[in-house]
Amino acid sequence: MVNRSNEAKKPDSLKEILASLEVTAQVRPEIEKYTTSLSERLLNLTRDYYASLIFLFTSPLSFHKRLILMKLISIYPQGSSGIDLARALGISEKSKSIYKDLAALEEEGLISLDEIHARLKLAYANPSNRLINRLIELVQLHGTDLHLLLSENGGL
Repeated sequence: MVNRSNEAKKPDSLKEILASLEVTAQVRPEIEKYTTSLSERLLNLTRDYYASLIFLFTSPLSFHKRLILMKLISIYPQGSSGIDLARALGISEKSKSIYKDLAALEEEGLISLDEIHARLKLAYANPSNRLINRLIELVQLHGTDLHLLLSENGGL
């Protein structure tokens, strides 16, 4: 029989993890530099994730631009043509607005366009943009879980 009361409780929040690192640095001074560096990196990452989510939901992007961006983030590293994006998002394929939106997103540095042919360009989420890169990471790490959560709650 295992005595669970003697088992160390694993930290499950960022605040608890940072406190645990601080205690570890006090107990083992030889790794203080490492734990301080790790704490700073964790804080910077969470700050970036928070900023990227705030950007996604509060930026002045139009509804269609936001949909395009979210679609490209969700399929990264693959790209998509304007026609495929329009079909996937329920936008008219004959409308020029998808191409105007893609050009505007590229101008803002949120996506990149790769000209395959004179009449065919592929759009990609731009991972060199710090906020877009963090959104890509979130989707790659938790996209399936998020999809399941939304579908269970009638969101998708």
